[in-house]
Amino acid sequence: MSGAAVPSEHTSGQGGSAANELDQAGEERLYRAMRHFWHPVMYADDLVDKPEAVVLLGEQLVLARLGGEVRCFSDLCVHRGTPLSIGSIDGDQLRCAYHGWTYGTDGVCTAIPSRFGARIPSRARLSVYQVAERHGLIWVCLEDPVFPLPEFPEEDMDRFRITRAPAYDWETSTHRRIENYIDVSHFAWIHDGVLGDHNQPEVNDYEVARHGGELRYVYQGQEESADILKNEGLLDSEESFVSELQYRIFMPGTVLLQQPMPNGHGYALFFGTCPIGPKTTRNFTFLARDYDLDDPEAADQKMLEYNDLVVNQDHPVVVAQRPEELPFDLTAELHIRGVDRVSIEYRQWLIQLTNELVPA
Repeated sequence: MSGAAVPSEHTSGQGGSAANELDQAGEERLYRAMRHFWHPVMYADDLVDKPEAVVLLGEQLVLARLGGEVRCFSDLCVHRGTPLSIGSIDGDQLRCAYHGWTYGTDGVCTAIPSRFGARIPSRARLSVYQVAERHGLIWVCLEDPVFPLPEFPEEDMDRFRITRAPAYDWETSTHRRIENYIDVSHFAWIHDGVLGDHNQPEVNDYEVARHGGELRYVYQGQEESADILKNEGLLDSEESFVSELQYRIFMPGTVLLQQPMPNGHGYALFFGTCPIGPKTTRNFTFLARDYDLDDPEAADQKMLEYNDLVVNQDHPVVVAQRPEELPFDLTAELHIRGVDRVSIEYRQWLIQLTNELVPA
């Protein structure tokens, strides 16, 4: 493992400090470093013929379809500070609701109706941010991106049916939410009877590796019942099966979980987080399957009910964690080697990226 040293499993802190203490300066640097990554901010289908407001890392932004493409600007008319998200789209222009100022696809003001024909000041332009539409989501990067956009190959495979879950907000940090999503050792307790069994809580050994902008690992020996909602239509209801969970973590806040299923079938979850602020995260989920397709709409609903069940089991535990942010100091919380391998690797890489992007 690379990066910062990992404390032993018997270490509670460094220099006598209490466990779970937040390294405020380190966390602030980590938060600033997140400006250099792509984050999903809304479902693409929800952006239609009017501007929409979103918040990313505390920045109030406006999204609009102009000139046939999605554009992202600061949500603030330079004239009198009115949010452009309450304005309108006029052709390929974004029009402010207050005085009718319009802005083009490059964010430059194109018209000031109260002074028709007058020269437009050079300062009459919006801050423009990088934006992309991919995998059913709109992604924004506030500064130059370190890594490319995440991948969701099942989206382009005809055999898979994709179901979109409603977005939801949690009062926790993106990093806490991702760490919860990629951790298998809580299955036996939070998801007892669904994804795990409290009578068999042991976690098998696994390896974690970096690939480009990803962390990857495969967890072997995942045992599940055939009668849970996402597995219906695969086997007789009284049966169970053992499979593997293939995780691809696109740093810092998107996960693709692929699971080979019985009889050659496949299941996948594509999950992305938007850090609205340091302690608030918006979550986006797509579920993909190539089975239970005889009545696809009914099966879609079962998938959504299953996703809600798992999310609602996780929610009260994760939002109760303190601090809400992921401690930047690895010694602030205990780690169990092997069991917590992916969390350790995730935190180490976050620390390394932060030190490279926002030096102390």
